Amino acid sequence: MPKTKREALHVNPTGWHNKKINHYWLFNHSHLIGYQLTVQNNGKNLMTGTRHLNDPDMLIYENEVATYLKSSPNNYVRYRVTTIFRNNELLAWRVEMEGQSVNSNDVHFHVYIFNVQDGVDLNYSNGSSKIS
Repeated sequence: MPKTKREALHVNPTGWHNKKINHYWLFNHSHLIGYQLTVQNNGKNLMTGTRHLNDPDMLIYENEVATYLKSSPNNYVRYRVTTIFRNNELLAWRVEMEGQSVNSNDVHFHVYIFNVQDGVDLNYSNGSSKIS
């Protein structure tokens, strides 16, 4: 888990065409393995995710894992996040998040989180968007 200040991101993942909608950025540099769980701040750990996909949806599960791991140095979690694309599209449709604590059932989830944003039509082929 990180012990230093987070560095700025200089990588834009596939489908990155960001713009402000209602004073907020539509897309986030979404970490597959949440930054609070790893210091990987590179293109292999990033995807273009809507604001809603990233926070609150993914963050809920990342916080659950982080809280459990911080509660004891003897706690371990098997954790996996998989992006789900269709064909050759540049923007993922959803992510599959799985977490299971080792030797306990304190952390246990298997969810699909969709890469959508209310009021926005996304073009998953190229990452463009328009207000619906």
